[in-house]
Amino acid sequence: MTLLQIVERLRNNGSLPTTGTTCIRELNNRFKPNSCSVRSLMAKMLEGVSANRPWAIILCRFKGESPNPNMEIPTERFFREIFTGGTGGLIEYWRDASLAAIDVTGSQISQWIELGIPRSQAGGIGRTAMVNLAIEAAKGIGFNPVDGFHSQIAIVTHNWSNDDPQRPPGTPTWQDDDPLKPWWPTWIDGSSDKKTVCLTPPYDGDITAHEMGHVFAMDHDVDSDLKTDYKDPCCIMSQNGSFVHPKWQVNFGPAICLPHLIKQGWIYDRRVFFDNGGWMSQPEGITLPLAPISRPGARANLGIKLAYGLNGSSWDYYLEYVIPTEWNRGLPGAPYLFIRRMSPKYNGTPAYLGFISIPSIAGTTAEWIEPLGDVKFQVELTHFPGPIIKVSAKKL
Repeated sequence: MTLLQIVERLRNNGSLPTTGTTCIRELNNRFKPNSCSVRSLMAKMLEGVSANRPWAIILCRFKGESPNPNMEIPTERFFREIFTGGTGGLIEYWRDASLAAIDVTGSQISQWIELGIPRSQAGGIGRTAMVNLAIEAAKGIGFNPVDGFHSQIAIVTHNWSNDDPQRPPGTPTWQDDDPLKPWWPTWIDGSSDKKTVCLTPPYDGDITAHEMGHVFAMDHDVDSDLKTDYKDPCCIMSQNGSFVHPKWQVNFGPAICLPHLIKQGWIYDRRVFFDNGGWMSQPEGITLPLAPISRPGARANLGIKLAYGLNGSSWDYYLEYVIPTEWNRGLPGAPYLFIRRMSPKYNGTPAYLGFISIPSIAGTTAEWIEPLGDVKFQVELTHFPGPIIKVSAKKL
């Protein structure tokens, strides 16, 4: 997270003036950091700003199971590191992706704890039961993973309740033609029930953050059909657009898309332009400047929300400019303008409608017609620093 992003968070919550310039000297005088470094200043500015959401991570071994150093040592190291601040793991991910709205600092990882059931009984009991077993076992050795924690993650080192040599490789598709169907009852469910998380191998930052996202009340993004899950190309709740983290060599990212940020109340409200539908009646539509959410220093909107209503149909268009940096560095072919709306599925979740590739030459335009509303969206790269694009929307 940059100093400018923290300044924007403080401007958004009223802790800093929303107009005028802010210099380092003024910030040092106001916040009085412990040292003269920018890092110390940023840490001081964030105190009391983010909602604290620590997690309890419970390392689980089945009853009667012998320690397995080859599996357990790297697994424990991975989770201890990604939940330690300063490593570039999930402490930084949630701080950055939520725009400093939440902070998972204070998360704790248990020692390896023996569950109350053997592996042979774990198949088919479901994610909730697995986490409940982990919580019960943790309390039994004096580690309370409930009080003081936002939620719990049970780390289980097996995907199946047995090692049947007849079982085909892969994971269940849960379709009638699934070759693994006869083995479904032996599957150990690694996922989230929207209250807690159970994780099974392989472990990475992408899956972990995605399942944590469910507990933070975010559902899967869907396609333009408003039904098919996992279809957004650049949102953690679709698990698309990840990159291989250089420290752990596993997938992390991407960030959180604009509609989720707005729904969660994590976006900088004052930097999102909202039109209640008047743009539709304008002969030339509407044209606005737009910068990436990660670039609050740009003199432009960081998101655009346009109300659409015609012949009994209504929704909002969400327009987001994404560049391939930070947690979105794995997005292929970027930069893009992404066009989304909300779907009624899951009582409201983002639906990906389409994209426009941003031209590489300033003054050049590109466009796309969104078929649901028959709206032409056009983008043009400008010379202004940010980067900043000019976005137009016109009802045809």
